[in-house]
Amino acid sequence: MVLRVANVIEEGKLGGPQIRIMRVAAALIGRVDTLVVMSRDNSGAFYEKCVALGIPCRVIALTRITREWRVAIAYVALFPSEVIKLARLFRCERIDLVHASGGSWQIKAVIASQLAGIPCVWHLNDTLMPGWIRWLFRAVQPLAAGFIYTGQRVKEYYGRYVTNNRPSAIVQPPVDIHEYDPESPPCVDEEPADLFGDGFVIGTIGNVNPVKGIETIIRAAALLNNSGRFVRVVVIGPVFQRQRHYADHLKVLADQVGLNDICFLGGRADVRPILKRVDVYVCASLSESWGMSLWEAMAMAKPVVSTDVGDVARYVVDGESGFVVPVEDSEAMAERIGRLIDSPELRQRIGHAARNLAAEFSPENIADKTLEIYDRVLASSRCRGLRP
Repeated sequence: MVLRVANVIEEGKLGGPQIRIMRVAAALIGRVDTLVVMSRDNSGAFYEKCVALGIPCRVIALTRITREWRVAIAYVALFPSEVIKLARLFRCERIDLVHASGGSWQIKAVIASQLAGIPCVWHLNDTLMPGWIRWLFRAVQPLAAGFIYTGQRVKEYYGRYVTNNRPSAIVQPPVDIHEYDPESPPCVDEEPADLFGDGFVIGTIGNVNPVKGIETIIRAAALLNNSGRFVRVVVIGPVFQRQRHYADHLKVLADQVGLNDICFLGGRADVRPILKRVDVYVCASLSESWGMSLWEAMAMAKPVVSTDVGDVARYVVDGESGFVVPVEDSEAMAERIGRLIDSPELRQRIGHAARNLAAEFSPENIADKTLEIYDRVLASSRCRGLRP
């Protein structure tokens, strides 16, 4: 009998967790029937990609935690009915295991699984949350039957709050090196070479917000320009309404430090053509559990320079498969990028090593790890009498 799993995420907007859900669910087809349950808001792209991959999904009304007071009031008012709705869905779909995705603030699936009498594995993927979110996690965590941590630092961040000895595993997000292959033609017709010209391009991908540390990239690029190594900075990612002020701040900063060649491209359906043109990929995050865009750039055989966030330094060998620099250290970042500018041979060698490293996190390998923790959680739940 094939295991039935409900993978629930309260944020419908397409991003790293949503991509991870799809890649793992697709790799588990035949071994696990995954039902993806997503919020109705902003879920159009996520839903379409699930359908294209043949992954069953349900779109339901799930409000999210936010600073917008009207939405926050709705979250509190609708919380009981939405939890009950999830519990009924789990029972109707004869779910064996609930996978609560999206991080520590997404608690509805955890509580609903308890109401439905179904074990739940909680997927944690961040290392920087407000105190009240950590308090909320601490209060709800006893309801989870097990935990998946995106990386070692995530486990260290949340492990101190986890009581009792329950199954857990570190399971990294998958990287599809067949989809992200520098030798394969992109599926979207874009001409990034025409946008960037022949200059040296450094790029970063992600929703534009303060956690991404784009200030560090701007200052590093200004230092490079002052040294005579002229670069173009390309930022790929949407600017949502609540981050408009921050995006304006970045443009002002670029003007202040004399960086004239910076381009905010906005969100892209397919980033591979741009990655193919980028000479060096940069991750300047202040906090990151894993950084899927970084690993996708590595799969594209791009040399990377990353701040020491998440588990990057545990896998990237400095100077061999990439460079790792301290958080907010624009001088160190400029120095490492400068080395890559000066040596095309070094760029090629590090890019090749980066792709080989990314291959370790194929969807098939990550699916195997995911199924293993599913089995351990179910076995533990049966031993504790939580499942028939």
